[in-house]
Amino acid sequence: MVETSPLVCLLHGPDQPGLVAKVSGWIFERGGNIVHADQHRDLEEGIFFQRVEWIPASDRSREEAAFVEFAGGLGMNPLIAARGERPKVALFVSKADHCFHDIVLRWKAGEFACDIVAVVSNHRILEAAAQGYGLAFHLIPVTAGTKPEAEAQQLALMQELGVELVILARYMQVLSDHCLSALKAPVINIHHSFLPCRRLQGGDPTIKPTREG
Repeated sequence: MVETSPLVCLLHGPDQPGLVAKVSGWIFERGGNIVHADQHRDLEEGIFFQRVEWIPASDRSREEAAFVEFAGGLGMNPLIAARGERPKVALFVSKADHCFHDIVLRWKAGEFACDIVAVVSNHRILEAAAQGYGLAFHLIPVTAGTKPEAEAQQLALMQELGVELVILARYMQVLSDHCLSALKAPVINIHHSFLPCRRLQGGDPTIKPTREG
């Protein structure tokens, strides 16, 4: 087997018996070698989540296409990347800075394999801090009356920068359903408080913040 770069796949979909065996069996039958696998079941929602990393025996593009077809046959939604790829990330912030600094410092320390391409905020408070880290800061004010226009600016910016992941780092605005759908990228909220609403938009787990500010 000619060793290629490992592939990492995030899977989620309706829980059903035998998913772990089917995924591992598919990789084994194609001559691949699993180097890490982890899974979780959301008992309340009946959703199965798995992260599996393997070294494929064949060309990466063929392996990806074949696995996407295989996962679809199981009713699962796959997201595949090669290990070592650096997705483009945007941080959304408001006024509080603790989540922002924690993410950026860990990123600078090499803990997060990504490129932070933008810091987007509805306030100027963290502008100097972002620029001090060498990060591009984008001010997009949001009010109840201008929210649709502000989200249109955010969406245009994300598309322009090719953002592949949005992180809400204490961003105290609730993203609209339209915004979540139009982003076409995962959106995660890393604030530690309990949040009342989790939605599935475009096949990606998305969490909404609790209040506006």
